[in-house]
Amino acid sequence: MTKEYGMFTPEGNYMVGRIAEAAERLAQWDGSTSAWHFANRELRKLATADEFGEATDTAVRDTVHEIVCRAGNSYTEFYV
Repeated sequence: MTKEYGMFTPEGNYMVGRIAEAAERLAQWDGSTSAWHFANRELRKLATADEFGEATDTAVRDTVHEIVCRAGNSYTEFYV
């Protein structure tokens, strides 16, 4: 199941979805802060590809951040 993450293409949503799913699992085991740092780093790496430059847009990161915080049952700072 591919969720809409605010990327411009289905491929972009798929790639962000993989990051979000991994971060969600990490948040369940290691907490929201660790998982958000991981997800944010991976989104920045993804954004270096020309076709996925919007991976660091606020809308995309906000969607992933919400998933991480919900999975970790705690809020972590958005700006790291």
